[in-house]
Amino acid sequence: MTWGDVALVAALIVLWSTFSHAFARWGISEPLVFVTAGVACGGVHDLSVSAQASSVRLLAEVTLVLVLFADASRVRIHSLQHDPWLPARLLGIGLPLTVILGALFAHVLQPHSGWWAALLLGAVLAPTDASLGASIVTDPRLPARVRRALNVESGLNDGIVTPVVALAIAAVVGTSATIGTHVQSAVVEIALGALVGLALGALVGRVLATAVQRHWTDGASLGVAVTATALGSYGLATVVHGNGFIAAFLGGLAFGASAQSIAPQLVEVDEQAGQLLGCFVWYVFGAAMLRPALSSSLLPRAALYAVVSLTLIRLVPVALALVRSRLGHPTVAYIGWFGPRGLASVVFTLLAADELGQRVTPLVTYVSITIALSVLLHGLSANPLTTRYVQTLRSLSADAPVLAVVPVPPTSRRRFHGTGPTPS
Repeated sequence: MTWGDVALVAALIVLWSTFSHAFARWGISEPLVFVTAGVACGGVHDLSVSAQASSVRLLAEVTLVLVLFADASRVRIHSLQHDPWLPARLLGIGLPLTVILGALFAHVLQPHSGWWAALLLGAVLAPTDASLGASIVTDPRLPARVRRALNVESGLNDGIVTPVVALAIAAVVGTSATIGTHVQSAVVEIALGALVGLALGALVGRVLATAVQRHWTDGASLGVAVTATALGSYGLATVVHGNGFIAAFLGGLAFGASAQSIAPQLVEVDEQAGQLLGCFVWYVFGAAMLRPALSSSLLPRAALYAVVSLTLIRLVPVALALVRSRLGHPTVAYIGWFGPRGLASVVFTLLAADELGQRVTPLVTYVSITIALSVLLHGLSANPLTTRYVQTLRSLSADAPVLAVVPVPPTSRRRFHGTGPTPS
């Protein structure tokens, strides 16, 4: 990126911050603004961005590290103990099925690329990004358990799928004779990254919690310490030849668990830094990935894959994961539709571009078109579909004493089984 790019994105950030409420009311999401700017300005002289530039890779890495750490830090396992099955089903059943279905369909469209390349595409596009429809996880009209499930799924699936992305990249880079070596090396990197992240996150979380309890600090600088921990997890794991993204993700989980009382407040600085850098990443996506993809010869097949990816490849795994879940069809359909592809997929693709060189072109095209369609459709549909879903639930509740699609057994009347807001 040039300083011209930086100045343009900075101006757009100020504009977005000034009119964010109006933009949200019109269904215009933050990613949509910056992606459009990237496409519009990506071909202008001195405002050009390369997907394989070292500065772009650094930006992508730092952004994903902050996002992974912040998302993982906010996960409260104990808050899910009364209703753990919904996010567990989405992550344990729905996510693997999404990767598999995505890989199978990718192989059908690009059979000459091989199974590892197909797996890479399926894994890159599996994570969801709730920020593309921010009103979904913040709208108080929505059932609490639905909001919680979508938020937990979005926060954890990018970290869970990171090992698959790393393995697939290693396999695609290697030849048939060395593929086993590359895969073995990736497994070792994942293990080392996990050890570094868990140890450092738990240690720093315990130290900061103790510092607050014993009044060693005034607390003003602790937010910066959290951001430093996220970056430090990645850096230390890289030094010992581990996977830095796994370290950041598990480091965030360990930090949140060991500093439960202070973690939500401290992570705000990390989240704001991630949001700021995310604006630049969306601009880079529009300029370096989407703009070339729109003129690619692979566009028709990529458009077909995008439509299938956002519908069948998402909806079918969610429906299968929620079989016998006692949720009604409206809730299953709502959860299935709101699986937008976003920042994690962009960053994974930029990192793959650096490793694969020219062989990454099909991946970039397919991912770019899918994410662009997701940015448009999920952003614009968030408010109207949420309103429609809430109205449907209210109409169902008018015919039942509890917000549930199926009757609640008499012996379980005091427990919550429906899709309405969780009782306080």
